[in-house]
Amino acid sequence: MRTRVFPAACATVLTLAAAGRAGAQIVNNNTTIPIIVMALFNPGTVPVPVDPAVASAVVAASIGITNDEGRIVSPITGVAVPADIAREVILMMTTATPSARDAVGAALSKSGASHTVIRQLTSNLPSLLSNPTAGQLQSALSAFNGLVNNSNAAFLVNPPAEFLAIHAILLRISTAANEVKR
Repeated sequence: MRTRVFPAACATVLTLAAAGRAGAQIVNNNTTIPIIVMALFNPGTVPVPVDPAVASAVVAASIGITNDEGRIVSPITGVAVPADIAREVILMMTTATPSARDAVGAALSKSGASHTVIRQLTSNLPSLLSNPTAGQLQSALSAFNGLVNNSNAAFLVNPPAEFLAIHAILLRISTAANEVKR
C-alpha cells in the first residue's frame, strides 16, 4: 500500500485540523495502519521503499537534505527553520546522537502528546536519512501523524522549529517517493 502527503496551505489550516480530526486506515499485509485525514498529511500514496526505484528516490532526497547543511524551509510557514535546529533534526534522522534525541524529544514534549506517542516518532526517525529500511518512511509518517493527532491545539498553532523541520523533511522524502513512476 502507499500513502501520499501534501503540504498545508498555511498555519491557519493547522487550527482547523486540530479542531476537526478525521481518521482513515491503510491495510497492509493484514495489518491495519491508522492514518489521519487532515491538512498536514492527507492520505494518498507513498510507496514503501521496497521497490528499488522508490528506495533510490528516498536515498537521493535524503542526500539532498543532508547536503543542504541545515537549510530547511517549512512548507507550513514558508519560513526557514533556524540552521542549528535543522542540523539537530538532521542529526536525529541520521546518527541520533543523545544530544539530538534530547533536544528533539524536549521540543516535541510540548505537544501535550503522551511520552509513548513521542517515543514512537523519535524511534522511527534515526537512520531515515542515512540508512533507511523498508517500511521506515511509512512508519515515520504514521508516527508523525500520531503525534499530530495527539497534540494540543496550542502546539499545532505555534509548533516548535523541530516539529516544522521534521514535517518538512518527511514531506520532501515522501514527495520524492511519490514521484517514482510505476
